[in-house]
Amino acid sequence: MESASATYRRKVTESLSHWGSLVDAINEEDRLLRARLATCPRPLREKRGPGGALSFKETLGHIAFWDSFTVDFFAARLDVGSCEPSPPVNFEERSRAALRAVADLPFGEVLARYLEATGALIDFIRKNWDQLSPREKHDFWVPLKHRRHHRIALFSELDENSRQDSEGGGKEMAAGA
Repeated sequence: MESASATYRRKVTESLSHWGSLVDAINEEDRLLRARLATCPRPLREKRGPGGALSFKETLGHIAFWDSFTVDFFAARLDVGSCEPSPPVNFEERSRAALRAVADLPFGEVLARYLEATGALIDFIRKNWDQLSPREKHDFWVPLKHRRHHRIALFSELDENSRQDSEGGGKEMAAGA
């Protein structure tokens, strides 16, 4: 009989050996995010949540930036002609810069960037999965966890904003603040 830890390792290894389960999970996260977008009132799409939580627009821009970064990073690692090691990355500064970059863009442009980055991430996984090392395959689950984290946080904030608006707490939005 297989031990619990051996079963876990076997299941993780099996899941890492096929890109389809990862792509399916990313597609599901995307579907959930877009379904919520379809029902999100336009004024809430750019409204930050309580405590400065990211708006829907900022969340889409943030995910798009990091998905693009992931594809670019791994594409460079797989490029046999690339001799340059990746320079150290200040992730926090890059994240802040990405948010500043989407701040003045129209919502539709940010959504288009998100859709393009999502497609590029899925396409990269499909085309390059077999070339990735086991460690790199494991690392590709990070964008999924990242999306899931931000989707859950965003949905919580949208629910809170909706609740506050329905209770009259959205007065500052109505006043144009």
